[in-house]
Amino acid sequence: MDDGQTGSGAVERRPLAEVLPGLAVHPLDEGEAAEEAFIVIKVRGKDGATYWSYRTTHRPNREELLGALTVQADLLRRDMVNDWEHS
Repeated sequence: MDDGQTGSGAVERRPLAEVLPGLAVHPLDEGEAAEEAFIVIKVRGKDGATYWSYRTTHRPNREELLGALTVQADLLRRDMVNDWEHS
């Protein structure tokens, strides 16, 4: 996974629409306001190979991020097991 870093530090951040043109996400619920984002992106490289990369809006709190990713991984795992058991 590529983290968008260079040998000399972080690359300048740009608006999401500029970095991910043509992609869209579901909106936040009414009354919610975005504070930060950790985005996992499936990328096709210049050579045609695909790989996973990620970007952040700023350096996230690592403990919070690990907790959120753990919950999402557990939910995904549960859904996949459920799909497998009912197929």
